[in-house]
Amino acid sequence: MKKIIYLFAVVSFLISAELKITSKFFNYDSKKLESIFKGDVNATKGSDNILCNELIVYFNKNKKPIKYIAIGNVRFIFKMDENSTYKGKTDKLTYLLMTGEIILNGNAFIKKIETNESISGDIIKINRITKNIEVEGNKKPVNIIIKVDE
Repeated sequence: MKKIIYLFAVVSFLISAELKITSKFFNYDSKKLESIFKGDVNATKGSDNILCNELIVYFNKNKKPIKYIAIGNVRFIFKMDENSTYKGKTDKLTYLLMTGEIILNGNAFIKKIETNESISGDIIKINRITKNIEVEGNKKPVNIIIKVDE
């Protein structure tokens, strides 16, 4: 029961924080339920930030955001919890709000700011709720740098 309450609290926070987006171009399609932002896109939600060339925000029938796709020169910073802040870059970032899953596609790199530990690969999947990270290296091997106290 505690896990369910915690999960609900995390999902509620991820969905409820105010999202602020600036760009050079904006288009909203009410039939597709999507907004497209292009040119120097800067999206901020709480302490999270995404910078990219293009951002597509998908909405449900109630006009609540359900998915973000950032494309082109994507740079980001996400706070997983009080002790874990991740900074990184990728070619494409997909963020599924309901599941907390973030998928980095192409030249993916993340670094934990607090420890300087880093991971790179072709695809990195991060789950903000479970705090799991999965890395795939197709063309290049997966690289992981872990801080080891001796």
